[in-house]
Amino acid sequence: MHAARYYEYFEDAFLDWLGARGGYDRLRAEGADVVVKASGCEHHSPARLGDVLAVESAPARVGTTSITMTFTMRRGEELVAVGTITYVCVRDGRAAPLPAMLTTPA
Repeated sequence: MHAARYYEYFEDAFLDWLGARGGYDRLRAEGADVVVKASGCEHHSPARLGDVLAVESAPARVGTTSITMTFTMRRGEELVAVGTITYVCVRDGRAAPLPAMLTTPA
């Protein structure tokens, strides 16, 4: 699997995490959006075409205007990759406080 594809899996996992909190539509209805500020990925073992992969997502750090998520990708019990993405909440093009839906457990 090409290294850029890992981020697609991370984004899908983030949208699932967000969905458990009301979803992207709810976020937008509250007048907010999130943009990527920083991202990274540590590769532990290669993923190949046909692999069945699972990605767990969890907040690693919740700030005032940003949230950093950790994504753990596994093939069965084998660790494939660990990614991090920091999202910044924006309103009207400026950093804004995170809405409660992003700071409280689902």
